[in-house]
Amino acid sequence: MGLLDQISKAFLQEREGDFIKLEDSDDSSSGLGPAILLYNVPAGILDEELVDMLQDGAPNASKKGVTLQRIPDMKHPLLELTLEEALVKALDDQASSEAPSSTNSPIATPIIAPVNRGNPVLIFSGFANPEMMASYNIIAEEIFRENGGRAACAKAVPNALPKPLRQVVEEISGDHENALEMQGEPAE
Repeated sequence: MGLLDQISKAFLQEREGDFIKLEDSDDSSSGLGPAILLYNVPAGILDEELVDMLQDGAPNASKKGVTLQRIPDMKHPLLELTLEEALVKALDDQASSEAPSSTNSPIATPIIAPVNRGNPVLIFSGFANPEMMASYNIIAEEIFRENGGRAACAKAVPNALPKPLRQVVEEISGDHENALEMQGEPAE
């Protein structure tokens, strides 16, 4: 057992019941979407770049059309909704803004100046686990190159859907910071 495995095991034991293990072999997608809620992702990473990264990491989800929803800071109105309501709103907003002749490509969202507070958080919904992880790895690497931030990743799971999105983001951020500290890396 490696150091990372020991840290991970201790962390998960402390938070038993809060996490669902993602199986690499689970190719089924579940949940609303495909969609990604992108909290505090640097504005220097354009939506078009995210689309390209998703086409590489999640070709099946990309064929369906992935909804991207940026949440630049804790003042964003989506944070007042539950996770499920925020996902539905993001999907509805994309559907209502698409022209009838459009393809299944993601809709670009306006880029707002980044908030350099806390690590970025990516919340995936409607992705197969292998595609989610491949996409996360690609996007997280780009975030690190952009500003040195360590992105957190989560999958929208049934237990989290009724929670306020603000709470979900705060919990993911806090858990991510704890995990980084356990690895000896500074949290942002």
